[in-house]
Amino acid sequence: MSGSLAPRCTVPGAPPSPGLDRRGFLRHAGRCAATLAAASLFAPDALRAAFARRARGEVIAEAPWGRVEEVAEGVWALVSTPLEGDFTTIANGGLIVGRDAILAVEGLGTTRGARWLSDLALEHLGRRPTHVLLTHHHGDHTLGQAGYVDRPGTLRVLTSEATLRRLESSDQERLMPTEVLSEPEGETELDLGGRVVRVVPRAGHTVSDLVVEVDDPRIVFAGDLVWNGLFPNFVDARPLQLMEAVRATLAEERALFVPGHGDLATRGELEAYLEVLERLEVLARRSFARGETPSEAAEAFRIPPSLGTWTFFRDDYVRRALDAWHRALSAGEGA
Repeated sequence: MSGSLAPRCTVPGAPPSPGLDRRGFLRHAGRCAATLAAASLFAPDALRAAFARRARGEVIAEAPWGRVEEVAEGVWALVSTPLEGDFTTIANGGLIVGRDAILAVEGLGTTRGARWLSDLALEHLGRRPTHVLLTHHHGDHTLGQAGYVDRPGTLRVLTSEATLRRLESSDQERLMPTEVLSEPEGETELDLGGRVVRVVPRAGHTVSDLVVEVDDPRIVFAGDLVWNGLFPNFVDARPLQLMEAVRATLAEERALFVPGHGDLATRGELEAYLEVLERLEVLARRSFARGETPSEAAEAFRIPPSLGTWTFFRDDYVRRALDAWHRALSAGEGA
């Protein structure tokens, strides 16, 4: 979808709901989002209180579920803090502002969360988002998309064909009419009016993960390919593709990264995340060669203090990650 983002589809009206309650969220948000909601059961109080507390830009707004930082002129990053027990937004995201359009990155976890971000745009920018881009199909990044809608025909939802297929086959509620990006094998340029945004297709966290890149200054919305201070969810991961995609995404030395979860970070600060993944791969290959089960191998996994403080959303996340690695190795991948 190169060129102008002038509206060319009609979105049926869908008034925003007040947001899902905890029971509704766990029922509908999908595997990734549901495990996020369970975070408070496993993260110690001290870690919950310290999670995602380092602002990198001017704080536009702050709420129990997260904050919005202006990291460059016309670029806002939403940093969510679900470990405190409020799941209104859950995942990170943000807004990229052009003369003709405002692109929201991520549908977020509830319509209430997307409505909050949309209301902030109206208050501070005088208009609401015109487009929302979904980086992948997990519920904590998609379920809230209807909350951006102010009136029928005012929002276009963009994603990859693979992500759309998975959304259509799920039982997610409030799925908006969605357009497939027209360059599935390469980068797509979105012209917002005086600002061009690149959407780069990758894969690894899921079968399809989109990365959103802004220039001058360089800001990368990495989706769930990148996590900061949180051990990643491997529920749909393809580990070898994930490692390749993470290295490619982090190749830009001068960028500020908006991870799927956790504080914003520079490339240097994300060395710890890359090392966590590399340590996991080493353990996976060694344990597979020894004939150990993922559960047995998980007992040996440790993140050294030198890599900072890491939170686990669930106590089985390492085992899940090793499951994914062992499946890949059993299939002869990465031999």
